[in-house]
Amino acid sequence: EPGPSAAAAAAEQRREERLRRFRELHMKRYEACKLNSQEVAEEDKRLKLPPNWEAKKARLEWELQVQEKKKECAARGEDYERVKLLEISAEDAERWERKKKKKNPDLGFSDYAAAQLRQYQRLTRQIKPDLEQYEKLKEQYGEALYPTSDSLLHGTHVPSKDGVDRMVADLEKQ
Repeated sequence: EPGPSAAAAAAEQRREERLRRFRELHMKRYEACKLNSQEVAEEDKRLKLPPNWEAKKARLEWELQVQEKKKECAARGEDYERVKLLEISAEDAERWERKKKKKNPDLGFSDYAAAQLRQYQRLTRQIKPDLEQYEKLKEQYGEALYPTSDSLLHGTHVPSKDGVDRMVADLEKQ
């Protein structure tokens, strides 16, 4: 038969168990709070970084690797550019060259002179000279085909119907 001291001991044991569980829960809550505050601080740091920070970091790491490879090649007495090219496959090199050729040289509007130059270059690339007509004119006019300071040019040239049509089509396209 359990006496009053046994009941008191059982009650004390239950009380100790509850206190132990309470301390464990309290420690878990404290750890969770501490980890949460650390995560908040790290997230705040990440948000304060510039948006392209990851790319910059990767670029710097790549540059460090390149510098290390250059030092290794210099120590071995090899040319870094040659070693680098030996590591690249022919397919990758061709793909890189095609990609380089595809780049659009049009950098957008910077000023009117640059825009005018780009327009002029584009239009002159489109011109297809008629060499047969040129040869005929050269035979017909001789040296007079190439004007000098003594030449009177105004009103001497009559464009062909095809030339006028090409010009009209080009102007409409522009």
